[in-house]
Amino acid sequence: MKNKKIFIYGLSTLALVGIGVGSYLYFNNEDNKTVNIDKIIKENTVSVIDEDSDIDFSKYSEEEIKLDNKSVTISKGGIYKISGSISNENIVVNTEENVKLILNGVSITNSGGPAILIENAKNTVIELVDGTVNTLTDGENYTNIEYDGCLYSADDLIISGSGKLVVNGKYMDGIVSKDDLKIVSGIYEINVSDDGIRGKDSVYIVDGEFTIKAGGDGIKATNDTETDKGNIRIDGGTFKIEVDGDGIQAEQKIIIENGTYDIKTGNGATVSNGKMFGTTNANSNSESAKGIKAGNNLVIYNGEFVVNTSDDGIHTDGDMVITNGNMVIKSSDDAIHADGMITIDGGTFEITAAEGIEATYVKINNGEIKISASDDGINAGNKSKNYDVTIEINGGNITINMGQGDTDAIDANGNIYINGGTVNITANSPFDYDGEAKLTGGKLIVNGTETKTITNQMMGGGMNGGMNGNMPQDGNMKRGNRGGMNRY
Repeated sequence: MKNKKIFIYGLSTLALVGIGVGSYLYFNNEDNKTVNIDKIIKENTVSVIDEDSDIDFSKYSEEEIKLDNKSVTISKGGIYKISGSISNENIVVNTEENVKLILNGVSITNSGGPAILIENAKNTVIELVDGTVNTLTDGENYTNIEYDGCLYSADDLIISGSGKLVVNGKYMDGIVSKDDLKIVSGIYEINVSDDGIRGKDSVYIVDGEFTIKAGGDGIKATNDTETDKGNIRIDGGTFKIEVDGDGIQAEQKIIIENGTYDIKTGNGATVSNGKMFGTTNANSNSESAKGIKAGNNLVIYNGEFVVNTSDDGIHTDGDMVITNGNMVIKSSDDAIHADGMITIDGGTFEITAAEGIEATYVKINNGEIKISASDDGINAGNKSKNYDVTIEINGGNITINMGQGDTDAIDANGNIYINGGTVNITANSPFDYDGEAKLTGGKLIVNGTETKTITNQMMGGGMNGGMNGNMPQDGNMKRGNRGGMNRY
């Protein structure tokens, strides 16, 4: 990357607008071990380009280019206002200077490669003129397979304006930057055989309207070798994403602050006999078909989400923080999953899934959460060495309705702590845990009756709890192996 101005953004910034990060300490109630959220903050900065306002085009006068079935090569910096159409040709940018392409109603088709190819430039800005429709189409085979996008940039790419960009990517991807990709505004209709929008080092979307249909992933950042890159940040916008792979996927971190999201992956959630089931995506050329997926930490501050997935709805291999927003999630697997810790500080959630919420440590401080699940409603399993396996509920209104069979409403391969809020469970097996359980506050309702006891199940609801399956726990009793006569 050249002459980069880096904008650092992370949980520490969000703390200034309402998360209140400085006051958060995570307590493990078994041994009073403290895990400070500062650890997550330090690991959750995201570097993205924010330099378009600093690019100096003042020395250039605007030149007009009328496309007339001839290829256009731009070999010097400047501002180029382009209109007209070409077929089996393209626009090529190759310079060491800054270039602005103003698309004023263009139609470009290139059967042998990208419709717009930016081989080299200091920075490239593409502006979509208000009221215009600009269409880019490539072919199914490229003469140079180094390029794999209908709009392809080997360097940083910034797209702005209020016009419309239609991208028909028959070869592979739609919009590609091999460095950083920033989209400030505009209307986008993307139909591609593989990935819709891809930035190697980062994708930063400020605003815009996006309709993406893709045989691969919808929006992705692919750098998996540098921990400060491979990130996605979205400040706002409207997204309708229908893909075979992941809807939004980053190799490292994802931060979403606002926006409206309608995401469908694979064939959507699968229902059989009234149950969500299965994790396969038979019609996909991708092994993963998650709605939103981060390889590292994932933060959602706000937004409206409708997610319908054949795989996990929202997933991270690291830690996740959700502080607000409205989510309707249907998933054949986990609706919300983190290998590390999930912290929910607010928002509304309507979840229908095989499993509702799963992590090593699930911490719910606030929110309106409704879960209908065919396996576990809330589950804590040992997926990360950074946390003890725990479910901790400190507030919010949580309603869990479980399907028949071997299902648990709240299942921890460790500890359960309910310190506040209202938890309303309808299930044959309300609780299942391997460590200890404590009810110190809040309201607990099980199958219509308020109770002060966290019961324990032996083998789930399929055997009505098994022998001693509903034995009340005194808040400190521990158990050994799951199942078997020596369980308690």
